[in-house]
Amino acid sequence: MKKYGFGVDIGGTTCKIGLFETTGQIIDKWEIPTNTADGGKNILPDVAASLKAKMAEEGINKEEIEGIGVGIPGPVRSDGSVAVCVNLGWQNVHVPKELEVMMEGIMVRAGNDANVAALGEMWQGGGKGYENVVMVTLGTGVGGGIIVGEKIVAGSNGAGGEIGHITVNPYETVSCNCGRKGCLEQYASCLLYTSPSPRDTERSR
Repeated sequence: MKKYGFGVDIGGTTCKIGLFETTGQIIDKWEIPTNTADGGKNILPDVAASLKAKMAEEGINKEEIEGIGVGIPGPVRSDGSVAVCVNLGWQNVHVPKELEVMMEGIMVRAGNDANVAALGEMWQGGGKGYENVVMVTLGTGVGGGIIVGEKIVAGSNGAGGEIGHITVNPYETVSCNCGRKGCLEQYASCLLYTSPSPRDTERSR
């Protein structure tokens, strides 16, 4: 019988990892740095190494692992692949396929971090008992997860809840990491920008 699962939240600064019983009971949680150098090519290998180290520490073999869930800070396609993730430097990364190989066949599923966080809250957290949930995540970036009728509203390209890239200042001159200008994430996240506030920019017009 499968007893355990891993949850991995890959952020622009740290990867937060949890070991759970399949009932949802947390056993342990820890963090590792997110290495975004060289297009983020070391992120998944670092995650795999950390998961294997925890399995060895706890005496857990792969047959006891139900699966690994991964949250990504950006749009994720229905198959778990990522076209672009600006906060990680990723381009065309198939997270489940690559991590499953590294983890010797343990099942991997991936989704947008805010979407899967919203699912977690609906399952065991503040949204328990509700069919409709909206969640806002704040960290290196700004994200959002929307659940209607117990189903994620992902949109056509996986960006349905990406509220961090709503334009809040059309007069911004500094680019967001996504390449656009004036995104909410430029003003409400932990990223540092040297641009003026929307109000200051409006006054200068």
